Amino acid sequence: MAAHVADSPAQVHLLDGALGTELGRRGVATRGGLFSAAALLDERGLAALREVHRAYVDAGAEVITAATFRTSRRSLAAAGLEARFPELPRLAVREAREAAAGRARVAGSIAPLEDCYRPDLRPAPAQAAREHLEHARVLAEAGCDLLLVETVAAADEGLAAVAAAAATGLPVWVAAMATPRGTLLDGGDLGGFFRRAVSAGASAALINCTPPDGVDLALPAAAASSVPFGGYAHLGEVDAAVPWGRAPDLSPEEYARRALRWIERGATIVGGCCGTGPEHVRAVARAASTHRTSVL
Repeated sequence: MAAHVADSPAQVHLLDGALGTELGRRGVATRGGLFSAAALLDERGLAALREVHRAYVDAGAEVITAATFRTSRRSLAAAGLEARFPELPRLAVREAREAAAGRARVAGSIAPLEDCYRPDLRPAPAQAAREHLEHARVLAEAGCDLLLVETVAAADEGLAAVAAAAATGLPVWVAAMATPRGTLLDGGDLGGFFRRAVSAGASAALINCTPPDGVDLALPAAAASSVPFGGYAHLGEVDAAVPWGRAPDLSPEEYARRALRWIERGATIVGGCCGTGPEHVRAVARAASTHRTSVL
């Protein structure tokens, strides 16, 4: 990613918004353990997935995320679908690449291996490293342009995932959740995690799956990482295990105003997490247009 040029607007790169909740709005049953990967199981789901990806590209997203959040071998096995690994992550990447049609880059999503909101259930670091490496290699071989280690709840698993992703040779971005105390969900130091993640191979530090107020709070920890930073916030219902309470249901214009505040604080990567949709991304694209000097 290009360095900032003195006295020139910083490049702002736009991620897409939510897959799972947007697919749910279109009739895909994403409330189960597979989340967005449920769309990969039948033609109706695949058609909805294509619509969502294309809507984000049309809204101005420069990076769209494949529906691989729950396609590790462990996640598929928990749903009784281990036999469809690595078929399903490959299918997810193919659908994203076809929808992007050269207009956007495709990120492969790498999530916590167990429950995102229960870091106490995570496997030991050595086991996590092996499983994340297996998943990351499949995503890289399927044609991802970058790997997005996201919704990090605990530093040890997040670092294992970043190192595994970096071993593929692809660019790696890392996104972590933040609590109202400005820590990782397991209580760990967020700024320290980002610094260690950069040492492990991450080239961007982001806050995600956190209400807009949480992005406001945690942005300095990402900014101190010495790499491009930013956030993509959660709107609406929050899991009971997360100590935020319900996040606001911001309109696209309201969300864009919040995102613009992050940009004014130096963020160069913004997008949306659960609860956001293509119109939120479109509104952010409009608001950020004066800050964007090139595509990714």
